[in-house]
Amino acid sequence: MEFHEDIIFKMHGHEYGQKLIEIIDIPGKIVEIHPTEYCLIDPKMYKPDMVFELEDKVIILEFQSSYVDVKDKRRFRFYSCLVDNISIKSKKPIEVHVLSTVENDNTKCYKINPQSRFSIYIHSLKKYDADEFLNTMNVKIENKKRISKKELLLISLLCFMKSDLKTDQLILNSAITITNIPNFNVEIGQFVKGIILLLCDKFVKEESLNKTISNLVGGNMRIVEEYAQRKVDEAKIEFQKELQAKDEELIAKDEELVAKDDELIAKKDELKKSKQNFVINLDNEGFSVKDIARIADVSLEFVSETLSK
Repeated sequence: MEFHEDIIFKMHGHEYGQKLIEIIDIPGKIVEIHPTEYCLIDPKMYKPDMVFELEDKVIILEFQSSYVDVKDKRRFRFYSCLVDNISIKSKKPIEVHVLSTVENDNTKCYKINPQSRFSIYIHSLKKYDADEFLNTMNVKIENKKRISKKELLLISLLCFMKSDLKTDQLILNSAITITNIPNFNVEIGQFVKGIILLLCDKFVKEESLNKTISNLVGGNMRIVEEYAQRKVDEAKIEFQKELQAKDEELIAKDEELVAKDDELIAKKDELKKSKQNFVINLDNEGFSVKDIARIADVSLEFVSETLSK
């Protein structure tokens, strides 16, 4: 990342952060943007995604791609303690709000003790269809129509909308779309790119795709073509591996069938030899040819051929 998102959000957060919380339906007016990194005692970095101070309360905004469980609840509660202890001197109440890729609007509670509960407010953007919204934005870009600040922010939040695509693919689509917008306003552009990079760091685990999105947001369009070609090459290699595995499987089955055929032939030869010995023994005991054939359950030709040898 070429810039620290704390700086970007601090510089441009009042105006664009305000629109962001309006999109998520968090009421209130932003009066201050607070830093999000805290290193206390433990060298581990505790980093809420965004911290907005409103006129009447403080909002810790978290982006989440999984269901909020008890570990998340404890982490969010810890974030609120850090913010309360270090950054906020106004004694305003602190709330944790989560924008989720998987959950619908909801309120969950972390039970600190029998008398105290810590509320966590979950928000969803599933009312937006990602494919339809992205198609509308691409049409606007092609026709060189103005894209509003709200739409620009929604592009960065594409991964939270309803879609059949995976989260990392939606973040890639956000980065590509933002890069394709001509005459992009520098200030909101930085803010939107900061959100995309933040989401990329949190949700895109594949190192190659993570680097691709980061470079793309930095203005390197060629990286997308390289990534696409790399995925094609990887797909070809995987396809060749699958073909080779299937070939080896077929060869193994053929060898298995040949082994079974050999086994059957050996059993037939063994059975034939056993019947021949039986015919010879019956002949030595003085049975007639017809009786031998009947008792041994073989043809007269088999009896004649065996005795002739």
